[in-house]
Amino acid sequence: MTSKDQIIKAARKVFERFGFNKASMGDIATASRKGRRTIYTHFSGKEEVFRAVIDTEVQKLADKLRDLTRQQVSPKEKLRQYMQTRMNDLRELTVYYDALRRDIVSDINYMEDIRKEYDRMEVEMLQAILDEGNALGEFDIADTFLVSEAIVLAAKGFELPIFLGRSDYDHNRLINPLIDLLYDGIKKRTVSSPIK
Repeated sequence: MTSKDQIIKAARKVFERFGFNKASMGDIATASRKGRRTIYTHFSGKEEVFRAVIDTEVQKLADKLRDLTRQQVSPKEKLRQYMQTRMNDLRELTVYYDALRRDIVSDINYMEDIRKEYDRMEVEMLQAILDEGNALGEFDIADTFLVSEAIVLAAKGFELPIFLGRSDYDHNRLINPLIDLLYDGIKKRTVSSPIK
């Protein structure tokens, strides 16, 4: 792990514990066991460290989901695992959600750019699953891109209680019915011959 990676890892814990406003570069230096000068060789200030933490959080989830799309399981199971992994791991994006809740990054366009890029990656990953399902004859979807965009939009509805910090929210009980409903709508149907 590079010195910069160590700083980002330690900074995540600092931001998670104190929040952006109360955390200081001194706290980050102490937590990472690096001198402040070392931190300033990698980052211009606290906001840049914060951005690096958010980028790392989001990229880890994207990598995990991308790996999942390459597994040797049925497209339906991939879709189910994708949604479960996505929702379970979103709970871990504490620094990211804190930034969204509090508008603490001065350049709000930065947060919007991250969100758009992540949405684009998700649509791409889901489309790969749906295309695979079409190719295997499991799904019958005319426009996999459009359906992928719809799934990403629907999944955002699951995020709202997490974003609001509701600890009593259990998204797992909702995922399977959603996948079953979605699967029923996109599965390939066999056409029976008419009765003579």
